Amino acid sequence: MNFQISACFLISLLTGFGSLHAQLSTQTIDVDGDSRTYLEYLPEGFDNTQNLPLIMSFHGGGGQAQDQLNIADLRDRADQDGFVLVYPEAIPDPNDDGSTNWQVVVSGTLPFTNPNPHSDIDFVDALIDKMATVHNIDTTRVYAMGYSNGGGFSFDLACRLNHKITGIGVSARTMYAESFAECNVVHPTPVVTILGTNDFASPYDGVVYEGTLYYHSNDECNDFWIEANGLQSAPVVTDVPNISTNDGSSAELYTWTSSDGCHELLHYKVNGGDHDWPGTFGNMDFVSHEVIWEALSQHNMEGRIGCTASSIAAPESADMEIQLYPNPVQTQLKVTGVQPDTPIEIWNAQGQCVLDTYLTQGAVDIEHLATGMYTLMLSNSPARLRFIKR
Repeated sequence: MNFQISACFLISLLTGFGSLHAQLSTQTIDVDGDSRTYLEYLPEGFDNTQNLPLIMSFHGGGGQAQDQLNIADLRDRADQDGFVLVYPEAIPDPNDDGSTNWQVVVSGTLPFTNPNPHSDIDFVDALIDKMATVHNIDTTRVYAMGYSNGGGFSFDLACRLNHKITGIGVSARTMYAESFAECNVVHPTPVVTILGTNDFASPYDGVVYEGTLYYHSNDECNDFWIEANGLQSAPVVTDVPNISTNDGSSAELYTWTSSDGCHELLHYKVNGGDHDWPGTFGNMDFVSHEVIWEALSQHNMEGRIGCTASSIAAPESADMEIQLYPNPVQTQLKVTGVQPDTPIEIWNAQGQCVLDTYLTQGAVDIEHLATGMYTLMLSNSPARLRFIKR
């Protein structure tokens, strides 16, 4: 009897562990005569009627989809928050000895460059359409993130496929000159950039070779998105808590917002950082994929979800409007449209809970918080409300 009980327990335990990420699968799609491959993860309890957001995460040059999953594993977060997760894979580039590079060279007009013979833009375009048809994704919330060459391609998607890409997050890359010059932004596009000041492969000041500009500087990229999104020119700068003192680097968060707080650009400047994906390797003070998702998830094609002139309404609340004011705020943050003594949590941009308390007389004291961007969450509502602490 004891043996049978133990065996049943063991089988159940092993089965349980095996099913944690049982919805991860390898899928293919035919595009322009090529069979394109991607890893797909459907969150726990997935239902096609849910109309969930889509995240696409792109590997670095010469890599594979599994490499990006290894460094930017968002499966647990997909289960928690509810989104469809895809890790696409590039196909060999004959112009680079068969390396699996994402296509950012389109025209080949710059010296020493040749256009790829296949279109990765077409691949992603078709992939989004397939996700909409097969999984009923929310096409107003389609996000891309990537590392190195995958980050450069994420910039390219935001420029060449902007009508289908809600927002992007990029680590270890600035904008390729051709993407920059031909960028066509047709809607407010939230952007999160992460770059080390000592990045050997993607220098902070860009890449100029023999007098030709190949990659713009980080500051030029930020200025582009500030103008494209109509943001205020002066950022709020906050120090990211240096929780890992042995990684040889520290980080600052630069936040640019529109005057009404509805649009934003976030830049994580990693002082002393290299060609890294912080949180997995390199700087360990924040987790790249977590902060990218946390920021982008607040936006649809129109801007911050439910945002109207210094107030943020809960997008899923039909019978009441939740508002925060003033926003930005210095001391007392007032919250209307909720019951007294409602439990709340406030999270910073690094994904850390910095305050767990109750609303007292419809307000919460946040004077002790550092300047920066925060998210307020209510215990009785799915809404996530963003505010800026000055």
